[in-house]
Amino acid sequence: MTQFSERLIRPASSMLLEAEGQPPIVDPSEEQVRALVLGLRVGETSFASLTDEAGNYVQLAGSRPWCVIEYRRLKPLQHDRAFQDTPTPKYKDGAKIKTGAGDISLRQDEWFLLKNGAEVLAAFLRKDRFPANVQWRSMTETLGLS
Repeated sequence: MTQFSERLIRPASSMLLEAEGQPPIVDPSEEQVRALVLGLRVGETSFASLTDEAGNYVQLAGSRPWCVIEYRRLKPLQHDRAFQDTPTPKYKDGAKIKTGAGDISLRQDEWFLLKNGAEVLAAFLRKDRFPANVQWRSMTETLGLS
């Protein structure tokens, strides 16, 4: 209930950082965003999202040292998952990342280090371009949003 009320009264021009088991932070600093992402672990906080004033968000889930990153835009409605040209050789397609909400199956090129996830959320916070190594694959149809 508290999170919902805080969302209703937050300023229209603010960013909202939310994480599993944590109180939401309105207009977080880049340091707060990075610290939260770098501290993700299963059994504690394994999910975080940063939402802009329009309702678009970047979310990530995982645990040291890995995460999965997703980006949702509302207009037009598009939901993407991050991937990179250099796949993580440790994991094959279908390997699962553990989160507090359950396991998520990933492709080999969708595994990112938490430090990379922190860079993506920091760029979104600053309204900068995402890091050059991050590309996006549509999940819109997979999630039934189209």
